[in-house]
Amino acid sequence: MFVQDVINNKRLQAVVERLTEIDFITIENSRRFNNFSWNLYKEHEVYKLRLKGRKTILGLICIIDHPGKAINAIEIELIEVGKENIGLGKKIDGIAGCLIAFACKESFKRRHEGVVFLTPKTCLVNHYTSAYGFTYLPIKTFRSLTGFMVLNKIGSFRIIARYMI
Repeated sequence: MFVQDVINNKRLQAVVERLTEIDFITIENSRRFNNFSWNLYKEHEVYKLRLKGRKTILGLICIIDHPGKAINAIEIELIEVGKENIGLGKKIDGIAGCLIAFACKESFKRRHEGVVFLTPKTCLVNHYTSAYGFTYLPIKTFRSLTGFMVLNKIGSFRIIARYMI
């Protein structure tokens, strides 16, 4: 899995790991991740992305496994990139892509055939579509007033190939 150093234009190896109790404390005390209350998700599957050999957390993702006939997919409940790597002044690119690729890989691993979905919590619908190939489904439910974004098997293969190989 690789991210891109924007300044030096070098690929940097990154790893995804399960968040630890100490990580939750670090995030809570940090100003780098404050779009969501990550401590509310301690009982969920929350993962961090960091550079190999370094401890600094670059991004976070919370996934929910939906096995069964009704949904059979991985849901990206939350995803967040550290503030210093957002926008034009970012130092490292590809953080969200690596986290999404991780969710895609988990979908295959858990026999969901690469199906991944999320409910856009911000105005990133166009970005998820253009950058990652998600399809927007304007199906509104009690759980999602904004609709859903979905990646199918082919989309997941593309994301994995782009960020993990």
